[in-house]
Amino acid sequence: MKYLITLLSCISISLATDGKIGGVTYFDFISANDSTAFNFQRQYFMYGINVFDNISFKVVFDVGRTNIGTVLDKEDAEKSEDTRLLVFLKKAQVDYKTLYGKVSMGLIGMNTYGIQEKNWGYRFIEKSAIDLYKFSTTTDLGMGFSRSLIENLNISLQVVNGEGYKKSQSDKYHKISFNATYGERNLYKHDGYNTGFVYSSEIKDSDPTNMISIFGGFSGLGLRLGAEYDLRAINNVESNIISASVNYGVRENIDAFVRFDTYDPDTKYTYDKGIYVEEDDEDKLSSNYIIAGIIFNCGNGLSAAPNVRMRSYEDENNSTIEYNVNFEFKF
Repeated sequence: MKYLITLLSCISISLATDGKIGGVTYFDFISANDSTAFNFQRQYFMYGINVFDNISFKVVFDVGRTNIGTVLDKEDAEKSEDTRLLVFLKKAQVDYKTLYGKVSMGLIGMNTYGIQEKNWGYRFIEKSAIDLYKFSTTTDLGMGFSRSLIENLNISLQVVNGEGYKKSQSDKYHKISFNATYGERNLYKHDGYNTGFVYSSEIKDSDPTNMISIFGGFSGLGLRLGAEYDLRAINNVESNIISASVNYGVRENIDAFVRFDTYDPDTKYTYDKGIYVEEDDEDKLSSNYIIAGIIFNCGNGLSAAPNVRMRSYEDENNSTIEYNVNFEFKF
């Protein structure tokens, strides 16, 4: 309720100032396992304002479900938990531009995944690989610094709690993340190319976590390509992702795309609360994931994307196939 009040306050302020308000909605229709359903995926409300020439502020509210679903009670009996839509704070970022670069503080967007997500370009269809396989959170509490060293070379350094936006700081350790990108950083909107890498580290006594991401992309002549290799090590147990995507503009308002992910955790065990426990979630096992479809840009902020998704595992009995129609509306 308090976030809703804050959101309404932002709307009121934006009407009286030079601030900008906007949003994006994700919803879809899924046919899988002899069942069909309409689903509401996400609603983002965004408000941004230039307070002074060198200071700006942006806040993002996220509307989503709790995703708790069916759980076990104390007697190991199944019960259904509340999964209503909730409003929560996703980002509250202050940017301060100086002669030496830009300083960001607050609940800031992480520098670990943003370029790769724009190379892919279709967040409303599927998350970027790093976000999908939980190699990094999307926002976190902390501070960051970014600047252009030479033409087309941008670096970014962040120090954050490491827990993400859903949790408060629970220990004395922090996460350090470094990004270096050469080239165009938004291939979804502009032609060009980019290449870069990300390194993040959170040193802990029991389970130090390190991640490396190497990525690149190209956009031009109606074609957009993106590829990345991501490696995460938790207490020397490695997981890796290879993700590649191709998008081609068939006509002015029609695009065709295909994306391929291969995910290899290199273990069937997961590190949890200081010990290794057997992993019983099939999504954490080695898998190949293919998405292919067509996007219709209907104009006025509306897009529709019929697509098919195939996920295969080492055990073919766990393989799945889905037929989706994803929708996006921006305002």
